[in-house]
Amino acid sequence: MPIPQVLESERVKLVPFIPAVFATQYLTAVSDHPYLYDYHVYGPFHSSNPAEFYLWFEDRIRSDPAVLPFAIIDKTKPAPETHPDQGGQLAGVLTYLRTEPHNLATEIGHLVIFPPFQRTHITTNAVGLLLIHALEVPEKGGWGMRRVQWTAAPNNKPSIKAAERMGFKWEGILRNVRPMPGEREDLRNYKGEPRGLKPSARPAVMDRKGDPLPGVPSWDTAFLSLCWDDYDRNEVERLMARTS
Repeated sequence: MPIPQVLESERVKLVPFIPAVFATQYLTAVSDHPYLYDYHVYGPFHSSNPAEFYLWFEDRIRSDPAVLPFAIIDKTKPAPETHPDQGGQLAGVLTYLRTEPHNLATEIGHLVIFPPFQRTHITTNAVGLLLIHALEVPEKGGWGMRRVQWTAAPNNKPSIKAAERMGFKWEGILRNVRPMPGEREDLRNYKGEPRGLKPSARPAVMDRKGDPLPGVPSWDTAFLSLCWDDYDRNEVERLMARTS
């Protein structure tokens, strides 16, 4: 399956995320905004500890052939002094994951948009470019996937709305999909409703006698999908071209 080196619209460009090229910019942009990871099972990352990010990237991203991360470049905001060859400012990261060519399915996720670029054209264009590439048939330059899925914590309303705006259809919620990850102690020890859980789910998990992971709650996960027979390239491109 060919890996795209550039996916581009009038205002956004996606290129493979290479840490040697983009990690410093990325860490600088996210360091003061740990909330960007509220609904992720990794992070937050900080520029004071780049080794933590590099280790995570090698272990969870580069080592997995089903994962393909992209740097999102905002072409409307040139950076001639700091990154003249980049074609614009780094606006965030978006990833293909759980890519299964034999099942003609993939997922769009690991979305992190830096605060100055939120509520702009960035998310719509970045997601639209990945949708078009995934769902167009090979003779039109795509992978020919039949299904693109999107997952989110059920209480992550911005993520769910972003997916529905792009045409994803609600499928439902899978309960207790997986335990909270050990590296996110802030989530495991969250004194309230853990992200991704309905309020009623937490006591049942936390109080289960004899549970193999005592005191560790689980994620619930909302699933949405956009399949080949729902996909309309003209509509995706119309959304990408919107200016308001």
